[in-house]
Amino acid sequence: MFTKRFSLESAYATGGRIVMNYFTFFLFATGIGIVACAIHLVVLGVIDFFALRYHMAPLIKMFQHAFNSATGSLHHAGFTVRDAVSSYVPADLMNQTLGRDMISFDISQYDIMYILSWVLPTALALKLFLDMISVGWTKIALDLNAGKKVSARYLYQFYYLVPRVFLVNLIVGLATIVGFLLFLVPGIFIYQRFRFAKYFIIDKNLSMVKALQSSWALTDGAVLQLFGFSVLSLMLDSLGNLIVVVGLFMTPLQNQVEANVYSQLLSAR
Repeated sequence: MFTKRFSLESAYATGGRIVMNYFTFFLFATGIGIVACAIHLVVLGVIDFFALRYHMAPLIKMFQHAFNSATGSLHHAGFTVRDAVSSYVPADLMNQTLGRDMISFDISQYDIMYILSWVLPTALALKLFLDMISVGWTKIALDLNAGKKVSARYLYQFYYLVPRVFLVNLIVGLATIVGFLLFLVPGIFIYQRFRFAKYFIIDKNLSMVKALQSSWALTDGAVLQLFGFSVLSLMLDSLGNLIVVVGLFMTPLQNQVEANVYSQLLSAR
Protein backbone atom coordinates (compact mmCIF):
# COMPACT_ATOMS: atom_id res chain seq x y z
CA MET A 1 0.00 0.00 0.00
CA PHE A 2 2.92 2.35 0.70
CA THR A 3 5.39 1.43 -2.05
CA LYS A 4 6.44 4.07 -4.58
CA ARG A 5 5.50 2.57 -7.93
CA PHE A 6 5.59 5.53 -10.34
CA SER A 7 7.08 8.99 -10.79
CA LEU A 8 4.63 11.90 -10.80
CA GLU A 9 7.41 14.23 -11.88
CA SER A 10 8.01 12.12 -14.97
CA ALA A 11 4.26 11.78 -15.63
CA TYR A 12 3.68 15.55 -15.54
CA ALA A 13 6.80 16.28 -17.56
CA THR A 14 5.80 13.80 -20.26
CA GLY A 15 2.17 14.89 -20.19
CA GLY A 16 3.06 18.58 -20.43
CA ARG A 17 5.37 17.98 -23.37
CA ILE A 18 2.71 15.99 -25.24
CA VAL A 19 0.02 18.61 -24.63
CA MET A 20 2.29 21.41 -25.85
CA ASN A 21 3.26 19.45 -28.97
CA TYR A 22 -0.36 18.60 -29.80
CA PHE A 23 -2.10 21.65 -28.34
CA THR A 24 -3.77 22.60 -31.64
CA PHE A 25 -5.11 19.06 -31.99
CA PHE A 26 -6.48 19.14 -28.44
CA LEU A 27 -8.25 22.44 -29.12
CA PHE A 28 -9.72 21.05 -32.34
CA ALA A 29 -10.85 17.83 -30.66
CA THR A 30 -12.29 19.78 -27.72
CA GLY A 31 -14.26 21.97 -30.13
CA ILE A 32 -15.68 18.90 -31.88
CA GLY A 33 -16.64 17.40 -28.54
CA ILE A 34 -18.35 20.60 -27.38
CA VAL A 35 -20.35 20.96 -30.60
CA ALA A 36 -21.36 17.29 -30.54
CA CYS A 37 -22.45 17.55 -26.90
CA ALA A 38 -24.39 20.75 -27.63
CA ILE A 39 -26.27 19.10 -30.49
CA HIS A 40 -26.98 16.05 -28.34
CA LEU A 41 -28.23 18.22 -25.48
CA VAL A 42 -30.54 20.11 -27.84
CA VAL A 43 -32.00 16.85 -29.13
CA LEU A 44 -32.49 15.50 -25.62
CA GLY A 45 -33.89 18.84 -24.52
CA VAL A 46 -36.52 18.73 -27.27
CA ILE A 47 -37.42 15.17 -26.27
CA ASP A 48 -37.64 16.11 -22.59
CA PHE A 49 -39.71 19.21 -23.40
CA PHE A 50 -42.36 17.19 -25.21
CA ALA A 51 -42.23 14.55 -22.48
CA LEU A 52 -42.58 17.07 -19.63
CA ARG A 53 -44.54 19.91 -21.21
CA TYR A 54 -47.62 19.10 -19.13
CA HIS A 55 -45.50 19.06 -15.97
CA MET A 56 -43.65 22.34 -16.44
CA ALA A 57 -45.82 24.38 -14.07
CA PRO A 58 -45.61 21.86 -11.18
CA LEU A 59 -41.85 21.47 -11.73
CA ILE A 60 -41.31 25.24 -11.66
CA LYS A 61 -43.42 25.45 -8.51
CA MET A 62 -41.34 22.67 -6.91
CA PHE A 63 -38.04 24.42 -7.59
CA GLN A 64 -39.41 27.78 -6.42
CA HIS A 65 -40.50 26.19 -3.18
CA ALA A 66 -37.14 24.46 -2.76
CA PHE A 67 -35.23 27.72 -3.17
CA ASN A 68 -37.57 29.95 -1.18
CA SER A 69 -38.63 27.68 1.67
CA ALA A 70 -36.74 24.40 1.87
CA THR A 71 -38.81 22.98 4.71
CA GLY A 72 -41.20 20.60 3.00
CA SER A 73 -41.07 16.93 2.12
CA LEU A 74 -40.76 14.84 -1.00
CA HIS A 75 -44.02 12.93 -1.09
CA HIS A 76 -45.36 9.84 -2.77
CA ALA A 77 -48.90 8.78 -1.94
CA GLY A 78 -48.84 10.97 1.15
CA PHE A 79 -45.60 9.60 2.64
CA THR A 80 -42.28 11.37 3.03
CA VAL A 81 -38.99 9.87 1.95
CA ARG A 82 -38.21 9.15 5.60
CA ASP A 83 -41.48 7.28 5.95
CA ALA A 84 -40.78 5.23 2.84
CA VAL A 85 -37.29 4.08 3.84
CA SER A 86 -37.53 4.01 7.64
CA SER A 87 -38.15 0.25 7.67
CA TYR A 88 -35.06 -0.51 5.60
CA VAL A 89 -32.42 2.06 6.61
CA PRO A 90 -30.68 2.15 10.03
CA ALA A 91 -31.85 5.07 12.14
CA ASP A 92 -28.39 6.66 12.47
CA LEU A 93 -27.78 6.56 8.72
CA MET A 94 -31.27 7.91 8.00
CA ASN A 95 -30.74 10.82 10.40
CA GLN A 96 -27.48 11.70 8.64
CA THR A 97 -28.75 11.46 5.07
CA LEU A 98 -32.45 12.30 5.48
CA GLY A 99 -32.43 14.44 8.57
CA ARG A 100 -34.34 17.16 6.77
CA ASP A 101 -36.73 16.75 3.85
CA MET A 102 -35.86 19.55 1.44
CA ILE A 103 -38.60 19.60 -1.19
CA SER A 104 -42.36 19.71 -1.04
CA PHE A 105 -43.81 18.04 -4.11
CA ASP A 106 -46.35 15.28 -4.63
CA ILE A 107 -45.35 12.50 -7.03
CA SER A 108 -48.11 10.32 -8.42
CA GLN A 109 -47.73 6.81 -9.79
CA TYR A 110 -48.15 8.31 -13.26
CA ASP A 111 -45.26 10.71 -12.61
CA ILE A 112 -43.02 7.84 -11.55
CA MET A 113 -43.81 5.87 -14.69
CA TYR A 114 -43.27 9.01 -16.77
CA ILE A 115 -39.85 9.54 -15.24
CA LEU A 116 -38.91 5.89 -15.78
CA SER A 117 -40.11 5.83 -19.39
CA TRP A 118 -38.87 9.24 -20.59
CA VAL A 119 -36.58 11.18 -18.27
CA LEU A 120 -34.27 8.36 -17.21
CA PRO A 121 -33.81 6.95 -20.75
CA THR A 122 -32.88 10.38 -22.13
CA ALA A 123 -30.50 10.98 -19.22
CA LEU A 124 -28.97 7.56 -19.83
CA ALA A 125 -28.57 8.35 -23.53
CA LEU A 126 -26.68 11.54 -22.63
CA LYS A 127 -24.47 9.68 -20.15
CA LEU A 128 -23.56 7.02 -22.74
CA PHE A 129 -22.82 9.72 -25.31
CA LEU A 130 -20.51 11.52 -22.88
CA ASP A 131 -18.87 8.20 -22.01
CA MET A 132 -18.17 7.62 -25.70
CA ILE A 133 -16.29 10.94 -25.88
CA SER A 134 -14.51 10.14 -22.61
CA VAL A 135 -13.40 6.76 -23.98
CA GLY A 136 -12.04 8.57 -27.03
CA TRP A 137 -10.06 11.02 -24.90
CA THR A 138 -8.61 8.17 -22.85
CA LYS A 139 -7.59 6.31 -26.01
CA ILE A 140 -6.00 9.51 -27.36
CA ALA A 141 -4.01 9.88 -24.14
CA LEU A 142 -2.85 6.25 -24.21
CA ASP A 143 -1.77 6.34 -27.85
CA LEU A 144 -0.01 9.71 -27.58
CA ASN A 145 1.81 8.43 -24.51
CA ALA A 146 2.92 5.41 -26.59
CA GLY A 147 4.09 7.68 -29.43
CA LYS A 148 1.32 6.66 -31.83
CA LYS A 149 -0.63 8.86 -34.23
CA VAL A 150 -4.13 9.85 -33.18
CA SER A 151 -7.21 11.29 -34.86
CA ALA A 152 -10.33 13.22 -33.86
CA ARG A 153 -12.24 10.12 -35.01
CA TYR A 154 -11.23 8.60 -31.67
CA LEU A 155 -14.05 10.62 -30.07
CA TYR A 156 -16.64 8.25 -31.60
CA GLN A 157 -14.60 5.38 -33.05
CA PHE A 158 -14.58 3.23 -29.90
CA TYR A 159 -18.33 3.29 -29.20
CA TYR A 160 -18.39 -0.49 -28.76
CA LEU A 161 -16.41 -0.13 -25.51
CA VAL A 162 -18.94 2.25 -23.95
CA PRO A 163 -21.32 -0.32 -22.35
CA ARG A 164 -18.46 -2.03 -20.52
CA VAL A 165 -16.90 1.26 -19.44
CA PHE A 166 -20.28 2.56 -18.24
CA LEU A 167 -20.98 -0.55 -16.16
CA VAL A 168 -17.46 -0.70 -14.71
CA ASN A 169 -17.63 2.99 -13.74
CA LEU A 170 -21.03 2.32 -12.16
CA ILE A 171 -19.68 -0.63 -10.16
CA VAL A 172 -16.60 1.30 -9.02
CA GLY A 173 -18.72 4.35 -8.17
CA LEU A 174 -21.20 2.37 -6.07
CA ALA A 175 -18.42 0.47 -4.31
CA THR A 176 -16.65 3.75 -3.57
CA ILE A 177 -19.82 5.32 -2.14
CA VAL A 178 -20.36 2.31 0.13
CA GLY A 179 -16.74 2.61 1.22
CA PHE A 180 -17.16 6.33 1.97
CA LEU A 181 -20.16 5.54 4.16
CA LEU A 182 -17.89 3.18 6.10
CA PHE A 183 -15.79 6.02 7.58
CA LEU A 184 -14.26 7.44 4.36
CA VAL A 185 -10.96 5.51 4.26
CA PRO A 186 -12.41 2.32 2.70
CA GLY A 187 -13.92 4.44 -0.08
CA ILE A 188 -10.55 6.02 -0.86
CA PHE A 189 -8.90 2.60 -0.86
CA ILE A 190 -11.55 1.02 -3.12
CA TYR A 191 -11.43 3.86 -5.65
CA GLN A 192 -7.65 3.80 -5.92
CA ARG A 193 -7.57 0.03 -6.40
CA PHE A 194 -10.18 0.06 -9.19
CA ARG A 195 -9.47 3.44 -10.84
CA PHE A 196 -7.69 1.86 -13.83
CA ALA A 197 -10.37 -0.74 -14.62
CA LYS A 198 -11.69 1.36 -17.51
CA TYR A 199 -8.13 1.70 -18.84
CA PHE A 200 -7.84 -2.07 -19.18
CA ILE A 201 -11.10 -2.12 -21.14
CA ILE A 202 -10.01 0.71 -23.43
CA ASP A 203 -6.37 -0.33 -23.76
CA LYS A 204 -6.59 -4.14 -23.64
CA ASN A 205 -10.25 -4.73 -24.55
CA LEU A 206 -10.72 -6.86 -21.43
CA SER A 207 -14.01 -8.01 -19.97
CA MET A 208 -15.39 -6.14 -16.96
CA VAL A 209 -14.36 -8.83 -14.48
CA LYS A 210 -10.84 -9.10 -15.92
CA ALA A 211 -10.52 -5.31 -15.97
CA LEU A 212 -11.46 -5.02 -12.30
CA GLN A 213 -9.08 -7.84 -11.37
CA SER A 214 -6.28 -6.30 -13.43
CA SER A 215 -6.74 -2.86 -11.85
CA TRP A 216 -6.66 -4.41 -8.38
CA ALA A 217 -3.40 -6.20 -9.19
CA LEU A 218 -1.88 -3.17 -10.93
CA THR A 219 -2.38 -0.82 -7.99
CA ASP A 220 -1.03 -3.18 -5.34
CA GLY A 221 1.45 -1.24 -3.24
CA ALA A 222 0.61 2.14 -4.79
CA VAL A 223 -2.57 3.22 -2.98
CA LEU A 224 -1.03 6.00 -0.92
CA GLN A 225 0.88 7.39 -3.90
CA LEU A 226 -2.24 7.27 -6.05
CA PHE A 227 -4.19 9.09 -3.35
CA GLY A 228 -1.59 11.85 -3.38
CA PHE A 229 -1.94 12.01 -7.16
CA SER A 230 -5.72 12.34 -6.77
CA VAL A 231 -5.37 15.23 -4.32
CA LEU A 232 -2.94 17.03 -6.61
CA SER A 233 -5.23 16.45 -9.61
CA LEU A 234 -8.19 17.86 -7.69
CA MET A 235 -6.24 21.01 -6.83
CA LEU A 236 -5.11 21.51 -10.43
CA ASP A 237 -8.63 20.86 -11.75
CA SER A 238 -9.97 23.49 -9.36
CA LEU A 239 -7.45 25.96 -10.73
CA GLY A 240 -8.52 25.08 -14.28
CA ASN A 241 -12.18 25.64 -13.35
CA LEU A 242 -11.37 29.11 -12.02
CA ILE A 243 -9.30 30.20 -15.02
CA VAL A 244 -10.69 29.21 -18.42
CA VAL A 245 -7.38 29.53 -20.27
CA VAL A 246 -5.68 27.30 -17.72
CA GLY A 247 -8.55 24.81 -18.04
CA LEU A 248 -7.93 24.44 -21.78
CA PHE A 249 -4.45 23.20 -20.94
CA MET A 250 -5.23 21.40 -17.68
CA THR A 251 -7.91 19.03 -18.95
CA PRO A 252 -5.79 17.30 -21.62
CA LEU A 253 -2.79 17.44 -19.26
CA GLN A 254 -4.63 15.50 -16.56
CA ASN A 255 -5.70 12.87 -19.13
CA GLN A 256 -2.13 12.49 -20.32
CA VAL A 257 -0.71 12.28 -16.80
CA GLU A 258 -3.13 9.57 -15.71
CA ALA A 259 -2.42 7.59 -18.88
CA ASN A 260 1.30 7.92 -18.16
CA VAL A 261 0.82 6.75 -14.56
CA TYR A 262 -1.09 3.73 -15.88
CA SER A 263 1.73 2.97 -18.32
CA GLN A 264 4.38 3.33 -15.60
CA LEU A 265 2.49 0.91 -13.35
CA LEU A 266 2.22 -1.59 -16.20
CA SER A 267 5.95 -1.35 -16.83
CA ALA A 268 6.75 -1.79 -13.15
CA ARG A 269 4.90 -5.10 -12.84
